Amino acid sequence: MKQFINIGALLTSALIGQYAYALPDDLNKPLEIQANEASFDQNSGEAIYKGNVFVKQGSIEIQAQYLKVSTDPQTRKFNSLEASGSPAKFSQQVDWSGNIVISKGNEIRYLTSESKLEIMGNGYLSRMQNSITADYILYMIQDGTFSAEKKDSGRVSMTLQPQAPQNEPAPETKK
Repeated sequence: MKQFINIGALLTSALIGQYAYALPDDLNKPLEIQANEASFDQNSGEAIYKGNVFVKQGSIEIQAQYLKVSTDPQTRKFNSLEASGSPAKFSQQVDWSGNIVISKGNEIRYLTSESKLEIMGNGYLSRMQNSITADYILYMIQDGTFSAEKKDSGRVSMTLQPQAPQNEPAPETKK
């Protein structure tokens, strides 16, 4: 039986908090990639990196054994990064307070134009001591929402920390 959970707005505040969900200028930073091997096809805009791949773009970091970067040949902007490894890892600072989203899985697909992160196979995502594990996790970075799915036997597993109570204003005293 396929377990599917669409968490949406209910857990957004618990998992994400009240801050912005990604640093606004990450995608305007240069994409720096290191690997054992690299190839690039200017006609298709695809680059392939193999072996001990490390990517950095602003606060975004990706580690993998294999990475395919797709670029729109007309605009020369990055469309997607597809990483695989045992596991592939993705992290990004999500606010100016230093909070970081950490994810890992057998495959990670990052669609930059949609601010969408897909984690496939042994997926894990955590932020601010909240975490989720599932075979498939779809994380919408800008919205701070996600859905998770367990494709084999088992279930989606989440750990959510209680939120600190918000300070209420002190009651006024009558004079």
